[in-house]
Amino acid sequence: MMISAQGMTLFIYNLAIVPVIFFSIIFLVIAFLNLFISPETRLPKLKKYPKISVQIPVYNDPIAAKCIRNCMKFDYPDFEIIIVDDSTDKKTSAALRIFSEKNPEIIKYIHRDNRAGFKPGALINAMSITKGEVVVLFDSDWRPEKDFLQKIVAPMQGDPNVAIVQARQGFCNDKTNLVSRFASYLLKIHHNLMMPIHSRANSVFFCGTAGAIRRSALEKIGGWNDKSITEDADLSVKLLSKGYKIVYINVPVASEVPTTIEGFVKQQMRWCYGLTRTFFDNFHEIFTSKKLSFMQRMMITYNTLGNMVSPVVILMTLSGTLGWFLGEPQLFKPADLVDFGLKFVYTSGFLMLGGIALARENQLEDFPYLVLGTFTVSLVLVTFNSVAFIKAVLNQPLHWHRTPKTGSSNGPN
Repeated sequence: MMISAQGMTLFIYNLAIVPVIFFSIIFLVIAFLNLFISPETRLPKLKKYPKISVQIPVYNDPIAAKCIRNCMKFDYPDFEIIIVDDSTDKKTSAALRIFSEKNPEIIKYIHRDNRAGFKPGALINAMSITKGEVVVLFDSDWRPEKDFLQKIVAPMQGDPNVAIVQARQGFCNDKTNLVSRFASYLLKIHHNLMMPIHSRANSVFFCGTAGAIRRSALEKIGGWNDKSITEDADLSVKLLSKGYKIVYINVPVASEVPTTIEGFVKQQMRWCYGLTRTFFDNFHEIFTSKKLSFMQRMMITYNTLGNMVSPVVILMTLSGTLGWFLGEPQLFKPADLVDFGLKFVYTSGFLMLGGIALARENQLEDFPYLVLGTFTVSLVLVTFNSVAFIKAVLNQPLHWHRTPKTGSSNGPN
């Protein structure tokens, strides 16, 4: 018996919606669990002050000057700032080098003539002049408060097994447009709802910025992996597999999010590709390390393979839309509306998470933008993430792109 075109699209749609519902249920469970988990963090008072090296990797970002100025105000007795400059723009390099020339007692400047290994390659190079017991990283657009160092190093006190402490991402340009809003919503969900759960399970992933790394732990696992385009995730998996702890603290640090669809998509593709490759590159350690619990294995797998849902969302959307056009001309029949309503509820986990994340930041008035972004920006995102995910699975190369910093267009001031 021949299957009609509508029947085939309906079959594909019903097949694709199953994993989408599965992930949506996970989101709903996470939303439920967050009703019982406080996002607040109690930090012990510091008794010792280990030397801290603050590293700021830069690539043609004059906005780094703002980050450096904020770091110079740190209320901490023993720290140094290392400007890790890979810039090819001479004006940017000259403006940043002045900081070390005027403040040689606390600021060092290091520059490479090549970009081998990109960011992790630059960080490896910077370790030769790094003196601290603890390394704190900031991307160039981040703006920490003066008490940040005291807070970020506190969980390491008295527990040598704590290898990384990660702070929460805040935002300074999230209201710019729909792209920046949606980019911030994804991160608000991650930091406000996902991170507290990961912290309970000791499956937190370092975000590559606004975090402290115990130098001895970094060296024990062989340092940064300059073959990874998400070196922070790769480092996290390696440390967790060795039995170290990664702690998340609810201390916000202002930063930028992309404001153009191109910048946002390229950033997300890099994260999608890098996280997926982190799973395959560390597959053996994830599933054989005796230091990992079953829950940690599952959470690490979810962290690294979560983007597998992107191709399925595209398949569901295309088949659903095509099936609708191929269907009967009579629209909005009661039975169809009930079926649509049920499926919407089943797949509404992301919107539920987003609503709770916004509520935690007293921004529920943004919920209409979340809904609009989910049905517009997110469809563009999952399309390109599908490409990145498939490339990662096939181990095909993905070109590394730097995320543009809006503030850099205004110069270093």
